[in-house]
Amino acid sequence: MFSQPLNLERFIRTNPESSLEVVPIVDILIMVVFFGIFSSPFVLPIGVVVDLQLNEDLVTGIGVTAVLTVKRDNMLLFEGQNLKLSQFEEKARIYLDGENNATLLIRLDPIINTETFFKICGEAKKAGFSKVHVAGEKEIIGLPTFK
Repeated sequence: MFSQPLNLERFIRTNPESSLEVVPIVDILIMVVFFGIFSSPFVLPIGVVVDLQLNEDLVTGIGVTAVLTVKRDNMLLFEGQNLKLSQFEEKARIYLDGENNATLLIRLDPIINTETFFKICGEAKKAGFSKVHVAGEKEIIGLPTFK
């Protein structure tokens, strides 16, 4: 053999150790857990609390100050006026004229998205409404057509 004249066989291990190293495996597991926790999309959504206990006192005791009908995302009917969302706060503030504890009833089409609903609620709060009641429609409210 080639290793005999130089006596190189003393540097060659013939029986490799078959033990499993634990420290590198623990290091890799810690890194996987670290990146798994800090790169995961765990998000706690902020929601709206809705009380679904409906009783007769609740339905008959609603005192509504104004009614807003939302037919499309940018079409609002407020007290006989056709408005855009950007015009609603000003018109509602004039309508309320400093009234306290005002309640707004919102009639919604089924096609209205949630983002638009929350924008309307924000504008209602800015205008001075303290409560908002929602009335959903089963079918899309018919729009008038002009011929």
